[in-house]
Amino acid sequence: MIFATRRRSRWEGLCRRCGLCCYEKEYRGRTVVTNLGRPCRYLDVSLRLCTVYASRFAVCEQCKKMTILHAMFVKWLPPHCGYVQQYRLRRTAGRRRLA
Repeated sequence: MIFATRRRSRWEGLCRRCGLCCYEKEYRGRTVVTNLGRPCRYLDVSLRLCTVYASRFAVCEQCKKMTILHAMFVKWLPPHCGYVQQYRLRRTAGRRRLA
């Protein structure tokens, strides 16, 4: 239990609080884009923090858990996202070193 709590805390510590994952996504053709005009109703846009963070998955059906797969492959996450920095950019840097 302690290990899981520590791991979750470390994972959430990667977030840079940009808030972009808390805006609605929409398809434009085959591309998913972030609609910056439509924040989640629970996002405090000035602080860029969720007002129901502890219970966000129960309260907001559109809130999805950020996973390593999201960090590695989702195109709408910006390069400055802490999850992207940790997983996608580190992985591509490792490939460049091998080449």
